[in-house]
This record gives sequence, structure tokens and C-alpha cells, in this order.
Amino acid sequence: MKSKPSLDDLQLFHQVVQLGSLSAASATIGVPIATLSRRLQALERTLGCRLLERSAHHFALTEAGQQYFAACGPLLEDLVAVTANLDDARTSLGGSLRITAPVNLTQQWMGPCYFDFMRRYPGVRLQLQVSNHYEDMIEQQLDAAIRVGEPQDSRQWIARPIGQTRLALCAAPAYLQQSSPLVHPRDLVAHSLVVASPMSRWNLTHRTSGEQCMIQPQPYFQSNDIQVALDAAHTGFGIVLVPDYYFLAPSPTRRELVPVLPDWYGQPRPIYLMYRDRNVMSARLRAFVDHVVEWMARYGPPVV
Repeated sequence: MKSKPSLDDLQLFHQVVQLGSLSAASATIGVPIATLSRRLQALERTLGCRLLERSAHHFALTEAGQQYFAACGPLLEDLVAVTANLDDARTSLGGSLRITAPVNLTQQWMGPCYFDFMRRYPGVRLQLQVSNHYEDMIEQQLDAAIRVGEPQDSRQWIARPIGQTRLALCAAPAYLQQSSPLVHPRDLVAHSLVVASPMSRWNLTHRTSGEQCMIQPQPYFQSNDIQVALDAAHTGFGIVLVPDYYFLAPSPTRRELVPVLPDWYGQPRPIYLMYRDRNVMSARLRAFVDHVVEWMARYGPPVV
């Protein structure tokens, strides 16, 4: 198979012709004359024709060289322009970012993070795809994803831990005021319990002692939708186990629920920010990654 000409050698040929001599090209681009001559000869061998007539005092294009220069010159100039545009797009804090994140995590906690990013970088257009499904990041042409739990595709993507969610007990103040006190998870058997499926078994750990307690709740109300379960708890139907951002993260629209047995919590689940190409990411994606990490450090729980 015939070898293809090197793009670097084509560019050298183009520059030598534009500058009019090997010595001028050597001085301008910082490549020794001997190296220039050797690479031009390699290009001629690849093409199978002589491009330049050169001697100590003479430099001229052959007929083939003239044809080749006329043909490849505009292509190389277009390539340089396209490369410059790509570089501008990569380094500019503008353009679009396509992000996916879980529904509940976004609605209950991290929505302000994305809005703060847009206020901080008004030139970036954020396209947020909210979904509880693991979207195919390549197929959907996504730049980054927020994942809860261990990522399924961490081999292909950088998975950066940024925080964690933790299951915790909560209830409406009105319910707690009229119910018997709780000092241990075992006391839950005397209370009305609200279950958000599939969390039908409550494995709780004490924050300081490490004591573990497993509760098999007998629900007074049960739903496969966590928001409906929260509404039931707010209505006063009992105590519910949900991720703590539902009642701990600040939100002016959040209904009032208060922690129950705050020293006991369920199994933490890590939160990851996933993205590709740490070394060649665009400036807007790098800004997004840095912003999310900073926001989580300020407003989120510590990384597991």
C-alpha cells in the first residue's frame, strides 16, 4: 500500500514556498535547513515526483510542485482556520453543555447549583436532561452526568465523587407532638410508618457507636412514588425513611418535615460527577465541573 504524505511535511512545503527559500523558512519556523531539506525529500518520495528545484543559489517550483502547491495551499489554509475555530470553541466560556441528572436530586437539592452556574457563566447555554434512568452518554451526546450510586460505565468516563446521599427518618411536627417519644429505632414499632417502595426494609446505623438495627416496617401508608410518600408524612400519617436532602437541604418551597432519631441513618450512597477527557475538555465543561465541586463542598454533605 502506498504511504500517505505527512500533514506536517505538507505544511512545511507550503511554508517554504510562501517564504521563498529554505533559509527564510528555517529562520521563521525554527527548523534547521538540513531537516527541512530531508523532510521535503521524504515528501517527494512519497508523492513520487520532484516538487522543488533547489541548489545553493537557486530555488524554484517544478511544474508538479506548482500544481501541488496550488491544490494543497487552500486546503491547508482551511484546515488552519478550522483548527483555530475549534480551539476558540474549546477555550471559550460560551456554547452549549448537555447534562443529565436524577429527577429527585435535581428538584429537591441540586437545582440551585445549575442556576448558580448559569448566573456565573451567562454565555453558556445549559441543556439539562432530568431522568432517573442511566442515559447513554455517548448516544445522547452528553457532556457530563450526575449519578447516584456506583456508576455503571466508570471505565469509559471519569467518575469524580462529589458527595453522598444518606437515608434518614423524618415526620411532620404535628405527628410527633401527638405520638409517643422515640429514643431507639426499636420504638418505631409503636408508630405509624410510611414506606416509599422499594425501601421496604430499614437498615439503620448509629452515627457514633456504629450500632446497627434492622426494621421491617409494617406500613400504615405505602407508595412506590417517594414524593407521594413524603406528602403522606407531611399530612401526618407517620414517619418515613427518605434521602435526607428532602428535608435538610434549604429550599423556600419545601414542606416542613423534621428529623426523627437524627443520630441514626441508612446506608449512604455516593454521588458522582461523570465526564470524559480530563486533559482536553472544553473550558465551559471545566468551569461546570469546578462549579459543581465547589457548590457541593459548600452545600452538600461530605464525600463518602
